[in-house]
Amino acid sequence: MANSDLAEFGWNIVGRLSAGETEVVLADHPAADWIDRTHLRDRPALSLLLSPQSNPSRGCFLGNNNTEWQVSMGNIVLIPPGMPIRVRADSVPPRRLLNCTLPLRGDMGGIDALARLEQCMNVRNGAVRTALQRIVSELEAPGFASNAIIEGLGIYLSGELASLLAEDSKAARSGGLAPWQLRRIDEHLQDGNWDCRISDLATLCGISARHLMRAFRQSTGRSLADYIAAVRADHARALLLDETLSISEIAQRLRFSRPAGFTTAFRRLTGLTPSAYRQFQRARH
Repeated sequence: MANSDLAEFGWNIVGRLSAGETEVVLADHPAADWIDRTHLRDRPALSLLLSPQSNPSRGCFLGNNNTEWQVSMGNIVLIPPGMPIRVRADSVPPRRLLNCTLPLRGDMGGIDALARLEQCMNVRNGAVRTALQRIVSELEAPGFASNAIIEGLGIYLSGELASLLAEDSKAARSGGLAPWQLRRIDEHLQDGNWDCRISDLATLCGISARHLMRAFRQSTGRSLADYIAAVRADHARALLLDETLSISEIAQRLRFSRPAGFTTAFRRLTGLTPSAYRQFQRARH
């Protein structure tokens, strides 16, 4: 989505900064019964969904002869330059989005393989997420060096994404998981099956557990256990934003046998107890 499109499509601009070839916009959108939009960018665009819920949208890149490859979208989406993307969803809740227009790099062109397009629809990279969250902080509370920070992060993200796409392509050629296998794992975990066994996920993918662990690391750069923990932690953070839920209720939803076990696991992963994280978010908003 072009940053200039945001107001046209009903987005309320919360913050905007532009530096060099990088432009970043933070925007809110009200609930909608449905959306169906097509966007085409001349420079790379990277978006981060900041709302606690998962992205309800499905997207597709429009290929030759208007061919469409349907893909569930994650909370971080990359739109490569020169590649039309169509986004559709029903019953969309209110949401907040960070949209970044990044400097164009020559090695980001030619992204036309289905495996790499699916990676674009759901970017799984901790460094990219951290950089985007820093941009959000700068938009919410601009500092003395905001322009330099935004320009630097834009350049960094362009390079990081170019490397990520190259690594994804190399992993797919050297025995990594196919996009449909990664998607099946992700959907299974997002449905709340965090206590599943690796052998269960291997069965979903039609491969052995040993092959799954090796191929998953090749495809994502992280272990399957780390990814399961991250998905579960993301869901915990979303639940903690709901003040009507007690810590005990959240622990039960996350399938911990005791609230103390949830507290220990959450603090080990985030550095904060669930109560401290809730207080921090309450003060922040």
